[in-house]
Amino acid sequence: MTDVKETRSILSEADFTYPIETVWQAMTDSEWLAVWFFPNDIQPVTGHKFTIWGRPIERWDGEFQCEVVEVQPPKMIRFSWKGGHEELKGFGHYIDTQVTWTLTPNADGGTHFRFEHTGFGTDPSNDGVFDVMTKGSESVLRSLARRLPDLIEHGA
Repeated sequence: MTDVKETRSILSEADFTYPIETVWQAMTDSEWLAVWFFPNDIQPVTGHKFTIWGRPIERWDGEFQCEVVEVQPPKMIRFSWKGGHEELKGFGHYIDTQVTWTLTPNADGGTHFRFEHTGFGTDPSNDGVFDVMTKGSESVLRSLARRLPDLIEHGA
């Protein structure tokens, strides 16, 4: 018998006036990504293992261990996202999830960014981390919108 666990997902979307190649660079260049997201050592290569460094909390070191699962330049990157600690509530709670960032060109030459974060448990112990990550996904897209002009003008 297979044990199937119910999960929930986070979906945030935004439109940018910049072309898809520019937004792709902001998503997949480690230095650019660190400006609007978190410090990291991402590479857009299937199988690449990387770390996203967040803020340490109590027993958790603040690191998320990730691995690129699929990449379709300049349209999509999907990666696993694992980290936290089982004994913590809220943001530091352990998660084993997956993130998919998808870009679609808009008719006006801009780019539509779709941020999907899947695999959050539905039990109450996951509510805190789910809420924090939901707010965080919206916040990072706002940060990207603010920082893209600087990235374009100055590089990372």
